[in-house]
Amino acid sequence: MSRPRGAGHNRRLDLLYEDRSLVVVNKPAGLLTIPTSPGRAEHEDTLLGRAREYARHKRGRQAYVGMLHRLDRGTSGALAIALDPAVHAAGRDLFRHHAFDRTYLALVHGAPAADRFTIDRAISSDYRDGRRVAVDEQDFDDALHARTHVEVLERFGTRAALLRVTLETGRQHQIRIHLSGIGHPLIGDRVYGREHASAKPGDRPMLHAWTLGFAHPLTGAHIEVTAPVPADLRRTIDRLHHQPQRGVPS
Repeated sequence: MSRPRGAGHNRRLDLLYEDRSLVVVNKPAGLLTIPTSPGRAEHEDTLLGRAREYARHKRGRQAYVGMLHRLDRGTSGALAIALDPAVHAAGRDLFRHHAFDRTYLALVHGAPAADRFTIDRAISSDYRDGRRVAVDEQDFDDALHARTHVEVLERFGTRAALLRVTLETGRQHQIRIHLSGIGHPLIGDRVYGREHASAKPGDRPMLHAWTLGFAHPLTGAHIEVTAPVPADLRRTIDRLHHQPQRGVPS
């Protein structure tokens, strides 16, 4: 038996989809996907910990939980979790082959000139000054190919824009790196947007994993969910609508 999108809240998880072998949840911004280190698992509130709590409540202490992918701590939205080891293994293989369709909403500094465009820049495997960077693939043996498709949904003058971002590949920090690399970092991003106005305490990168679509790793049935736009992103958009003469919120 499955529960489609809109299934609701249960045991500290906002469920968008559920069947016996996997769930898709709406991750809130600020929540870690996994612990920062194995030794911190009992001390940190994480999505993995909440999923284990939920699974044990449903199936007992031996219940299985495995993350199919991750979202940055500051990113909200749809994330899939396996409740079965076979689904975990098959789902991770699908993810490695970029078989998940992932669309994000991104609110950025400045307004791109083109309505639609693709960013095709490799990403370094290593961190430099606390950040990964876009690089020329032919110049780095460890560079990871990365491609991001962008559509402008709304412009707020020249100060900011709301983008629909679709990932063709899925590298860590890919959207943040690619948008910053073209001069349009995410509003609220203190790492890849540090050259812009500093973020206020409590702010986070305005990035939301909006839709997630994939073939069920065992049955092949198509699953597609939409994570509601979070309140903080809506408030920031409203501020841009109602304060046209002011600077972009950090």
